[in-house]
Amino acid sequence: MFYKTLLFLFLINIQFFNSQQAAVWYDTNNGLPQNSVKDITKDNYGFIWLSTENGLVRYDGYNFVTYNHLNLKNNRFTSFFGSKKKDSIYNLTAYNENTVLISKRNISSLNQPSNCLQKVLYESKSHSVFTKNGILEKLDSKDFFIYFDKNNYYHLLNDATIQYKDRKIETLKHLRKDYILGTFCFDQTIFIISKALKKVITINGEKITYLDAPEIFFKKDMTVYWSQINNQSFIIRDHSLYKIFYEQNTLSIKKIAEYDFNKNSLSSIYHDEVNNKLYLGTLSDGLNVIKFNNFHVVNKSNTSYENIFYSILPFENDKVITSSGDVYDDNKLVKQYHFKTSSKYFLLYDDHRNIIVQNNQSLLRFFSNSGYTKKEHLYFRKTPSYAWNLNGHYIIVFHDPSLRSQLVFYKDDSFTTPILQFAIPNIVTTLHEYGHNKWMVGTRDALYIIEAPSYKLRKISARPLNIREIVKTSDGNFWIMTQGSGFFLYKNGQLIKMPEDKDGYLLFSHTILEDQKGFFWISTNNGLFKVLKNNLLSYSKDQKSPVYYYRYSKEDGFNTNEFNGGCSPSSSILPNRDFVLPSMKGMVFFNPQKIRSYYPKNFFMERVVFYDPKSNIKGNTINLENDFYKALILIDIPYYANRANLIIEAKLKGSNNEKWEKVNKDGKYYISNLEPGQYQLLVRVLTSPKGNYIYRTLNINVQHLFYQIFIVKFFFVLCLSLITLKLIRLRMRRQQLKKKELEKIIEIRTQKLSKTVSKLEYTKEQLRKESVQQKKLLETISHDIITPVKFLSITAKKLYETDEHDHYIQKKHFESFYKSSIEFYNFVKTLKEYAEIYNIPKKNEVYNLFEVIENKSTLFEVAAREQNTRIINNVKDPTESNINQNVIAVIIHNLIDNAIKNTTNGIIELSTIEDEHIFFLEVRDTGKGMSQEQMKYYEKLQNNIENEKLVLQKYSLGLHLILQLLMMINGKIEFKNNIPRGTIVSIKIKKQKYG
Repeated sequence: MFYKTLLFLFLINIQFFNSQQAAVWYDTNNGLPQNSVKDITKDNYGFIWLSTENGLVRYDGYNFVTYNHLNLKNNRFTSFFGSKKKDSIYNLTAYNENTVLISKRNISSLNQPSNCLQKVLYESKSHSVFTKNGILEKLDSKDFFIYFDKNNYYHLLNDATIQYKDRKIETLKHLRKDYILGTFCFDQTIFIISKALKKVITINGEKITYLDAPEIFFKKDMTVYWSQINNQSFIIRDHSLYKIFYEQNTLSIKKIAEYDFNKNSLSSIYHDEVNNKLYLGTLSDGLNVIKFNNFHVVNKSNTSYENIFYSILPFENDKVITSSGDVYDDNKLVKQYHFKTSSKYFLLYDDHRNIIVQNNQSLLRFFSNSGYTKKEHLYFRKTPSYAWNLNGHYIIVFHDPSLRSQLVFYKDDSFTTPILQFAIPNIVTTLHEYGHNKWMVGTRDALYIIEAPSYKLRKISARPLNIREIVKTSDGNFWIMTQGSGFFLYKNGQLIKMPEDKDGYLLFSHTILEDQKGFFWISTNNGLFKVLKNNLLSYSKDQKSPVYYYRYSKEDGFNTNEFNGGCSPSSSILPNRDFVLPSMKGMVFFNPQKIRSYYPKNFFMERVVFYDPKSNIKGNTINLENDFYKALILIDIPYYANRANLIIEAKLKGSNNEKWEKVNKDGKYYISNLEPGQYQLLVRVLTSPKGNYIYRTLNINVQHLFYQIFIVKFFFVLCLSLITLKLIRLRMRRQQLKKKELEKIIEIRTQKLSKTVSKLEYTKEQLRKESVQQKKLLETISHDIITPVKFLSITAKKLYETDEHDHYIQKKHFESFYKSSIEFYNFVKTLKEYAEIYNIPKKNEVYNLFEVIENKSTLFEVAAREQNTRIINNVKDPTESNINQNVIAVIIHNLIDNAIKNTTNGIIELSTIEDEHIFFLEVRDTGKGMSQEQMKYYEKLQNNIENEKLVLQKYSLGLHLILQLLMMINGKIEFKNNIPRGTIVSIKIKKQKYG
């Protein structure tokens, strides 16, 4: 563990000072079944295979698939051997107990070894099979056997005797007993390093030759590693890994990595040249993957804020210079001129290659002929924010505190003679010449054009845009970079928005660099994007053509994904064709011709996870049970770059939604809720920036249940039809029998109907009487309302004609008018309550009578208090009733109202008694009481209410209403004197029985 910690620190150190390589560890915590990686190779299909002591592992750049359930005697695998070209990779378990074959991306156990395996297994009984260097072992006196094919195999004996096909060819001199540690092979040629002779001995068949080699081959502290299955050989020395090359009978080496190689841990090496990665297996620490990058990140120091870069200019062939005068190449800070600048955001060359920077309210010009040591000050009244040199025009923008800008054009680089001045209504961020005497101006809220002869500011952006930079490319097109809105093409007077990437990172775009192969490189706040220019131009014509972005991130060698913009210039193209971009953590150098975009070459759909026991896959067809829960199709893609650039799409033909859908980068595609039937799953993977795809197809068969088959359905429908026909006939016969029975029933029901009609006639008559009563009531009200209205009118006229000084007469008239108004108000108020009683509730609707009385008591509480009278509710809570609630409420309202009007300094009590047949309501007051004349009038009226005229002008409308309402609910009213004073009003209502 201590060693692993040191190794991590060392790798971090490497990444900080040299961004060309970065390492990632894999162990049992993130994918491996065991931390001892004995051997590494790649098959013909692009998958990496790892040999561990707990199974074989297949790696596709993202997922690890472990094979350790093969029913073997043990899972402790050793080295790979065989032929990758023939798709036959073998591996033996410990003690040669089992042999497995890796072929067609899968593993099988071999019960009957092939001829070559039989030879290897036979020789392994007496010799160590030599398939790769044992750089981690201290070899004693051992004999080795090397097998290439049935016609080429060797014995390398510990006494330096070499046998070819069991025939001795020579005994080599001056070799140590552990010479096998310095032995490697290319194809079928054996190379043995002789440090004593300072030669490399080659053996091909029976021919032995001696080769010169670089001095490192003969150093004491160097180690050789060879892998037969990979046909790769390496030299390890001083924390450096060198790859050995053999071409045209010459040995050469190339340093490919810096690494802390601990000989007690390293067990296997594989260099993937296609994907520019190095795989290092260890005995105890798992797998280490080193990625080589062609991006070079240069920092100024270990202090983070000093590594934030903005504007840069090309300087010499392969360098850039910053506004502070620091000169960098792609490895380090090489020189400092110590410009005293107060702004990182711009610098420029004048016509004499002098460098101009800002220093508060002046510009500093550093002269090139003095080696940028001498300078002059150019003073202004305001602080220059940006300065540009555009085709001989020198332009300075001054920002005001009011967030406006002043744009000043000067005749030459002396900045003394202004020739044009413009007031810009926002902060100017960028400027570019658009044509002769025509300029494009970008601000924080809009894009403008200034042109002759009017030289007026013309806005060309319809919506607010925070312009970052204006870039003109080799084809003359202008590209507008913005902060938060993406980037646009300005062409033919139109701003055409380019499509966003899937994550929206291109919304904050800084600049565009164009390489020689027609690609744009776009720096953003979150990564560097590469896209074909022609794809963007095609999209600009129809807004439909697909655009494919490729994103580079920290995974590709940056220290941060955040590049910087909003400065001038925000990038550089060096004479040596390197591109340079400033970022928040270092300056990024790269040659666009050396930066690869990785696209998959193939993919496979062979693995399916079923969530039911009967579903299966056979060949290219997935068979799913009728009631399957779901199935997971694993799309295996050997891809060893950033998977965010993978574009995987799937479409299920035959389903309700036949559209291309995005598949996650893990390659997992779920199928569920499919009706029985035949389907086709089409999957495609993008393989080039031009939009080329690889397609694969899987047939999916969802089983029908027996009753879902057409023949079964037809037979079922036929049987159902016959049964239905038979039932219809039986039904007809039954109907005939029932017809007679129905005739008898009809006769009986006709009699009942006659009785019902009689009842309806009675009900009709009752409704008629009720209607007549209502009409009579309304006629009486109409007649009686005339008198108070007429009286009010006469009184008002008298008031109008009365002399204004005759206050006595006026007071009498006002008193008369007041009393009449009160009576008229009470009259109308009672009419309003009456209108509510016809809202008949549902039958048997039960309510709490106590709450009704309590609500009415509360309503009259103020009026009672003015009379110094108390209202007492003696009804038990709750008291349930189903008598028409609206009618009962109006009756109680009017009874309480009458009692209050006639009671002063008294008590009003309400109580109820109820049994199965009678509802009894009593209102008892201690007021002035009713006269005998009134009681007789109401009793007479109650007995003959249909024919008696209602005398509303003489007695109150309230009791008349009560009499009408009692008739509706089959009730009666009684009046008695309350001893010693007052009146007792009793309401009796017969209960209705509802069936």
